[in-house]
Amino acid sequence: MLRAVLCSLILAAGFCADISKVAAETTVETIVVDGETRTYRLHIPEGGGPHPIVFSFHGLRSDAAHQERLSQFSTLADREGFIAVYPEGLGAKWRFMSRSDADVLFTVAVIEQLAGRTSITRDRIYATGISNGAQMAWRLACDRPDLFAAFGFVAGGYFKVCDTPVRRAIILFHGTNDRLLPYDGRGRLMPVREFAQSWAKSPVLHLTCPPVGEDGIFYTKGDAVGERWQCGPVTEVVLFTLRGKGHSWPGSQMPAQITSQDVDATEAMWAFFKAHPRP
Repeated sequence: MLRAVLCSLILAAGFCADISKVAAETTVETIVVDGETRTYRLHIPEGGGPHPIVFSFHGLRSDAAHQERLSQFSTLADREGFIAVYPEGLGAKWRFMSRSDADVLFTVAVIEQLAGRTSITRDRIYATGISNGAQMAWRLACDRPDLFAAFGFVAGGYFKVCDTPVRRAIILFHGTNDRLLPYDGRGRLMPVREFAQSWAKSPVLHLTCPPVGEDGIFYTKGDAVGERWQCGPVTEVVLFTLRGKGHSWPGSQMPAQITSQDVDATEAMWAFFKAHPRP
């Protein structure tokens, strides 16, 4: 079922909205967490709730407004009826490897603030991001799997698989020519496919989740190859490898030489998220 839904949405996703357009309904919100004043961009669709929530974290030296334009989650949120949240990192970065859990607490505080002002679907809260933002989503996957249902990582770099016995479903996108956070890893960074396969392993039974379909490949189009591993409905991993592409958000209007148009990361992530509520 997931394969059919995901493939149909991906194949239909020939659209690439104009990233210069940001929905007028987006507001900038402020919250104080442990004495720090933090901000985030918030897009709530029209209509009654409860609404799922998608957090979209910007990359290093970027910001929430750029992440909204890049990902176009607000446009999709209007169509699909979820809340899109774009947190702002202090100093234009996320402290994903820090001993401090300030950014994690910030994210949790935003969830509670939203719960106090609108109707949310607690078992359908998701996190994604690009580059350093993907690493922030990875930190949340490790620290707060109790709050989130699934995660999306775009062009991130990962030092290890989480130690927690609870692993949520993840979907990843990465170009083989990414020079900032290489597909094959660098130093302490794991190769991306090795990371995906390692996540697709039962932390309780210590069994590797089997690939789904022929050699695990369920999607091929142009430079995009999709692989899938599954150990039941919770621990599922989907990896899109973008052959010859660089550090970018697939389906966006980033430069053509680094960005694939053969899969739309925003559409594919939402299809994946819809199939994975938190148990």
